[in-house]
Amino acid sequence: MMLRLATSSLLLLALWQGTAAADPLQQDYSDWTLSCDNLNRCEARNINEHNGLVLHLSREAGPQGRAAVRLDNEHAEVFEGTDPRPIAARLLLDGKALHLNPREWQLSEHLAQADNRLVVDDFISHIRNASVLTLSGQDKAPARQSVSLKGLKAALLAMDAQQGRVETRTAWATPGSKTADTVPAAPVAPVLPPFTPPPSLTEREIAALTQFAATNIDTGDCTLEQSERDISLTPLSSDKALILVNCDMGAYNLFSLASVVTRHAPLKAEELALQAPFKLNGSQLMEPELINVEMDEARGQLSIYAKGRGIGDCGESSRWAYDGKQFRLAEYRSEPHCDGYSQNGWPLLWTTGG
Repeated sequence: MMLRLATSSLLLLALWQGTAAADPLQQDYSDWTLSCDNLNRCEARNINEHNGLVLHLSREAGPQGRAAVRLDNEHAEVFEGTDPRPIAARLLLDGKALHLNPREWQLSEHLAQADNRLVVDDFISHIRNASVLTLSGQDKAPARQSVSLKGLKAALLAMDAQQGRVETRTAWATPGSKTADTVPAAPVAPVLPPFTPPPSLTEREIAALTQFAATNIDTGDCTLEQSERDISLTPLSSDKALILVNCDMGAYNLFSLASVVTRHAPLKAEELALQAPFKLNGSQLMEPELINVEMDEARGQLSIYAKGRGIGDCGESSRWAYDGKQFRLAEYRSEPHCDGYSQNGWPLLWTTGG
């Protein structure tokens, strides 16, 4: 993960979250990975040597939380075998044909998906104790496409636990006898205050802040040459502004320094520290590095997009909204697996309202 540990107290976490939002979860279980956000919306998918055949399961929190299943043959043109039939006609579960009802599923050449809760429940009941899902007609393909189901049941159990479904009739891993009305409602999203656009920086302020940044921002550890260190200024309020300075450049990531500075003399700067208001998988509170930063002046939002590799199929991203005093987390996404799958975007782990 591209996150550094922070040492802030858990008191701040309680004040920021209240009792509404849940701590997000992102964890691997053998050949499956699970991601749940602060509203307990969860998604799971297979990882490890799938060669583009990806089964994606998602479910919202609450007694009647919406569910969906998506089987996607992303790399069909590369791994296509001799069988020209659509994906749904070639499915094998532990070597035996798995039939999908076209009246219940949305089927296309390389995709099978359903969002009827009963259909999804029935599909999961068929696969949760199986070993592997494959496609027929791959004898002449360069590599075999398959969905390993090792770890699926553990991932489903963790999802059930996160959503409070264990031992209920709605559980996916091991359904029990408790009724659906015993499942807790979804948490409420934290609400961010509206942003009031500040006065634009005057030419005099721009000149003073630029000079201040050049002489007072410590760039001693930066690897970029002085001529490559672009400085950008953004007004945050009537009395504060954000200074961004390019610091280090990798193959596909640009690292920046950021400071919040007073707009009027005497100029004073404070290094920007962004702190995530949650614990991920039981760890301490965290703050992200400033990578590929963009500042939306009209919305008062700072965006970070840290790619794990050049094609952008893994990494983490976040948006931070300025509330008049500090930047607060509006959205956080993370995809730790660089396996070429990105059809649904990086998994969402934190979201807000307002």
